[in-house]
Amino acid sequence: MKIMYLNGAQTGQTMELSPAGATIGRESDNTIQLPMGGVSRYHAKIERDAAGNWLIRDLGSTNGTLVDDVPVIGASPLNPGAVITIGDQLLRCIDSGAAPAANPAPSVQPASSAQPQQSAFFFRPNTTSSIPTATGPVPKQPAPAPAPAPQPVPQPAPQPAEVPHGLFKKKQDKPHPSGSKKFLGNVIFALIVLLAAIVGLWLFLKLNEGPQTSSGQPVAKQKVENPFVLYYEKESVAGTAVFRFVLQIENGQMEVTLDEPQNKRRYYELFKDPVPDELIAKLKQQILDTGFMELQQEKIAGTSQDNRQHRRIMVGFDNKFCDVKVSNDVSETFNRVETIINETLLDEYDLGVISQNVDRILEDARTFLFVAEEAFRSIDTTPSNLPKAISNYKLALRRYQLFDDPKPPEWKTARDGLAKAEAKLEEIRQEGLKNVRLFYELREYDKAIAECNRLLSIFPPDSKTYQGIRESKIKIEKKLSVGNN
Repeated sequence: MKIMYLNGAQTGQTMELSPAGATIGRESDNTIQLPMGGVSRYHAKIERDAAGNWLIRDLGSTNGTLVDDVPVIGASPLNPGAVITIGDQLLRCIDSGAAPAANPAPSVQPASSAQPQQSAFFFRPNTTSSIPTATGPVPKQPAPAPAPAPQPVPQPAPQPAEVPHGLFKKKQDKPHPSGSKKFLGNVIFALIVLLAAIVGLWLFLKLNEGPQTSSGQPVAKQKVENPFVLYYEKESVAGTAVFRFVLQIENGQMEVTLDEPQNKRRYYELFKDPVPDELIAKLKQQILDTGFMELQQEKIAGTSQDNRQHRRIMVGFDNKFCDVKVSNDVSETFNRVETIINETLLDEYDLGVISQNVDRILEDARTFLFVAEEAFRSIDTTPSNLPKAISNYKLALRRYQLFDDPKPPEWKTARDGLAKAEAKLEEIRQEGLKNVRLFYELREYDKAIAECNRLLSIFPPDSKTYQGIRESKIKIEKKLSVGNN
């Protein structure tokens, strides 16, 4: 049996199952790896029973397994044509071509549910109905009798055999038309043919004019716009080390996958909010300006010389489509589009760190952790360094969290440091607000305003605490102004 991918980046590709079957899941050691949403690490298994029939077994996955939209409970048989649903992936079972059984029983399937079993895409040609024929034999017209041989005594002309009424009827003794009448008939026939041709041409042009406005002007045809699709992939293989990063936008949704097993880095995210229309419009215009949509794969030298390291960009929108894969820096246009993707998408969604190699990530994480620790140690003398410590702890943690367990030892240091810094910030907030209320009740408005200024120097301007303290300060300043007047 074969398995065909019905959607995703591998649409149309097939995989022949071995007699041992296959495992399906998000982990890279599965026979069929599906690094996408809704797929468990070890999701399902395809195997054979004692009679040699294929079946699929759910391995206790979180979101379950469906066969033809029916949930699999325990195990479910797999017949050719069945569609397996695992997370967002659709897979079709295809018969590998076993010999047909003797005298197979005919199967009747409704036309509305019939589906091809050997391809993800198909068309079915129209059948031509047969021409009905007469149920009985059609009598043949008798052959003309041969002319009689000359005889000395005149003999009557032989009569033709009787022909059944309504099939063929031969008229006797009909006079031939004169030459002028025959010419006139040919002229009339030619005029009729010419007139029919003119009418047919007029109808053809009229039907192809399309709709018109009330003034008779043709209505402008609406431009067909296909949705924006983007697929960006980086992959490298060095010995047993494999690195693969994929960013994909389809139907406005963005999906990111990272897989680096040797360094224990795995990341997957399907963003809930769609990519804003203005950001997609910006991407389309920038990519058009580079000339990328006119690139041709076969004209880029060296693109298939080194499959150990490659990059691929596929872009499609409106009536344009381009799919290019390179293994080095031979295309300046390709490099410009890659830079656009990095600056417009990866930086916008803070995904640049995910696409970096492990050495660069660890180096940046250690730098952020060092800055955070230095800032936290100085908050007694410089309280305004506390937000700086918190932000750098978070930057370090974001990089350490890209690694699977066991994580680098610095990860625990960054996690504990962030907890201490946030607890200290909350302590300052509660104590400061308490002082502001106390000074306000004592009508020591100058001291209340000074305490507000101290708190404003500590909390980030975009935080709710900052906004609340600022509003309190404005209220106290108005109170002080009224009192002085």
